[in-house]
Amino acid sequence: MKVIYQVGRLDNPAQATKEFYIKNFHGEKVDESGKAELSSIVLRDFLRKRNYEAKTVIIYPVSIVFNSKLPEYIQPEELKNELVDIFKDPSNYLKNPHEFIDRIELERNRDEKLIVHSLGEYLGISLDASYDDIVLEILFDMIERYLKGELEELYLDISSGHNIYISAILEAARHFAVFSHLVNWIDDTKSPKIYITFSDPIIGSSAKSFEIHIQQQRFTAFFSSPIKSKEAADYNFSFLREIYPDPNNNSKGSEAVKLKQQAREKRKKLKEKIEMFCLLFSAIKNNVPLYLYYQHYHSADEIKEETFKLIDHAKARLCSDYQKSPNLNKRAYIDAVLSLGFYIGIVNVLEKYNVTMFCHDTGIDIETVKNSFSEIYLIFRLHTNIVMLGNEVSNTQEKLKQIGDISTWTGLYRIIDPDKSAGEIDPRNFFAHSGFERNATEVRTEDDRVLVRYSLNVNFNDINCWLKRRLE
Repeated sequence: MKVIYQVGRLDNPAQATKEFYIKNFHGEKVDESGKAELSSIVLRDFLRKRNYEAKTVIIYPVSIVFNSKLPEYIQPEELKNELVDIFKDPSNYLKNPHEFIDRIELERNRDEKLIVHSLGEYLGISLDASYDDIVLEILFDMIERYLKGELEELYLDISSGHNIYISAILEAARHFAVFSHLVNWIDDTKSPKIYITFSDPIIGSSAKSFEIHIQQQRFTAFFSSPIKSKEAADYNFSFLREIYPDPNNNSKGSEAVKLKQQAREKRKKLKEKIEMFCLLFSAIKNNVPLYLYYQHYHSADEIKEETFKLIDHAKARLCSDYQKSPNLNKRAYIDAVLSLGFYIGIVNVLEKYNVTMFCHDTGIDIETVKNSFSEIYLIFRLHTNIVMLGNEVSNTQEKLKQIGDISTWTGLYRIIDPDKSAGEIDPRNFFAHSGFERNATEVRTEDDRVLVRYSLNVNFNDINCWLKRRLE
């Protein structure tokens, strides 16, 4: 589905309808024109004529009805009277603006709408919203559509709307682009293409028709964690309290306890996903592949479901009052959402290469680890890791060749230095040797294969702490 976002106008229908035309569509010369109140409608109809699925999502700032001229041209009379009453007392409208805007017979050719907060004073009505909340409202809509399979290509028509809403659309699209790239490491072509569209200037122009211009935007995502070591290791993901805060209301007794427990449970489930993402990311970044075979990571569907829950919770807070917005912590939400998207992308890669739990008694072929992660590191563009892992595996294989067959599990420290006894696992050596630290790793041979595993005395809690410290 090609989804087109544009800020609505609700202008006088006698003046609002314009003729728009398209001459160039992605390098192809075309000749298409149409009349509509908004250029996005003409673009949508053009796409549908070419047998594409396309829809418009018209963004309405909640302040859009606070226009002294609007009663002059909306119909029917009952709606005019209702609007005048809203000007006098907007409280009911601001609790649920959807119902009233749905009944305005302007821009009815839209497919869907998205109502966002406003800031400023309109007809003496003060609206106190946060720009960051408006960005999040648009971003959440994009992510939801994408994860539900309803957004395959994104068009941002910036022909209408005040600067604040245009800026919010563009910022939301930038965050969305990064999110979709993080999800699609295996096949980046699955990330939606994003286009900015705009018409020739209309206000002050004497032209009878206006061209729609289409420009592709390009974004890049890097293998870098949205969450850094201090937040993971020192603060224990405390930013999640900004997403699921403890309730601050007048509830008392058992009801207050219940609400607090619900918030904590939501934080706990989100933290499980965010923390596992951090561990997997750090293990890949810091080149300790064997560790990843020991992790019970979540499925992509479980992570998607957690993302939907986060968005639903945020939307409930945002929609509770359109007089003012809750002033959400945008950084906290974006870090969480990008981490969840990145987690989905990592899980898809690990599953493709069958990086999953194995039989501890049997072990896993070190050559399989090397081959799988050479390709995984290529996907994540971690070329240095490929060299380091290859060297470490080759060195281990060479040492075992000199010794011969080892039918039982033997600590790697005995292979490297038979005169030394087992020691403590050294964090520096753990990372320097691609996770095959001599006191942590056991080996055995079977036919021509070298099998590896971690010894039973390995404390994964310690390794988890080391990995969090090395987040970057």
